[in-house]
Amino acid sequence: MVSGSAISKRRVVVDARHHMLGRLASIVAKELLNGQRIVVVRCEEICMSGVLFARR
Repeated sequence: MVSGSAISKRRVVVDARHHMLGRLASIVAKELLNGQRIVVVRCEEICMSGVLFARR
């Protein structure tokens, strides 16, 4: 992680293709809490797993 004073205010573009939803969400949430600006693209190709997803 980067310290609070060294954070750049540039946008970070994250490609969500073939990433697990929960893991990506936790990484993005940590960066947002640190003040980073994030854009997530290709969300329609994200992977989901688990009991709740299997029921649908």
